[in-house]
Amino acid sequence: MRLREKNELVRDAGNPANGTRLPKEFKRYFWDVVFDDLTIEKYPRFIAERLLNYGDLNEVNWLFSWTDREFIKTLVDTSRNLNPKTRNYWKIILTQNTD
Repeated sequence: MRLREKNELVRDAGNPANGTRLPKEFKRYFWDVVFDDLTIEKYPRFIAERLLNYGDLNEVNWLFSWTDREFIKTLVDTSRNLNPKTRNYWKIILTQNTD
């Protein structure tokens, strides 16, 4: 998987080992984990699955800004954590839009 550098990504200057963290407004999607421990480098699949399942247009746009389309296609095909409606929706979207 390729990660893209974007201004929306937050780097913890105090501790570079923390990696790239999520924007604070995403905290509502990660109610069951310690939000400050989430980084894109450590948990890309978990973050992508959660945003695909529960995120709105802004979160999905953000998701596509830091990862490539092939990662999302593979995730949709292989993930056991996407609900069936979400999986079906993204399979349709990803096969229709090739740009």
